[in-house]
Amino acid sequence: MAASTEVYTRPRSQTRLMVGSAIWGAIIVPLAILSTSFLSIPGAFGAGYFWLPQIMMVSGAIFFGPWGMVAAAVGTFLGGMLAGTALPINIAINPIPAFLGNTLLLYVLWFGWRYRWGRFGGHDNGFAIKVTRREQESTTRRLGWGPAFVVIVVTIIIVVMVGFFIGPRLDAQGLRMWGYPLILLVSLPSWWVLKRMGYGIRLNVDIGFAFLAVVISSVASAAMGAFAFQTVGGMGPGAWLTVFPGWALGDIVAGSLGIPLIWSFAEPMERRGLLWRPLN
Repeated sequence: MAASTEVYTRPRSQTRLMVGSAIWGAIIVPLAILSTSFLSIPGAFGAGYFWLPQIMMVSGAIFFGPWGMVAAAVGTFLGGMLAGTALPINIAINPIPAFLGNTLLLYVLWFGWRYRWGRFGGHDNGFAIKVTRREQESTTRRLGWGPAFVVIVVTIIIVVMVGFFIGPRLDAQGLRMWGYPLILLVSLPSWWVLKRMGYGIRLNVDIGFAFLAVVISSVASAAMGAFAFQTVGGMGPGAWLTVFPGWALGDIVAGSLGIPLIWSFAEPMERRGLLWRPLN
């Protein structure tokens, strides 16, 4: 009898990982164009609270390892270039923070001190997320990963719309920064929805470790971006007051949604030979 397509695991290969990361990078490009050219410019709201490419960068780094890091760098660079960002500042604010902060540092924090490039070290050390076989296996098989994708996309649309609605009102009251935690709260119900649908989101201490890794890597990326705007961008020290807070918070809010995306997609990705490290 032929093996079920639900349980059959394709062999992992560098070519397969490269192709998967290229698809991830191709998705990053339009998201970076949208965020750079319209939604994250000074005074903009909506996705200014929610740096769209960050979702794909966080998940791509964990799924594809170094290939995902390259995809983040190339995707954000091409997005910035197509959005009309000047080449020197584009290089300084997009591929460098995306590679070093948003993905490489995140990956090291995620897998902890046993981090190795080419070694499958498992998911049981340091800040590693314990992505394990789900108890509700039959439910997961019945639903597939299509519904999880729909939940993630709908959540993004909702938080962007909420951002556009509350942004001007908070700004008029001098409370614009309060939009970031509010947007984060709006996105959290999607985690519960995914769990109820049978996906393997473990609402335990691992969530805290994952979120902490996103926070630290986002702050590091924002520091690189603020320094780039201070120097190459010619903004001076004021960049740390204007660029740094919004960059860090926007990355944190969007990156947090990458956590349930990883939980929901990790096992289907492994079955397709698209996971840099195995689940077990």
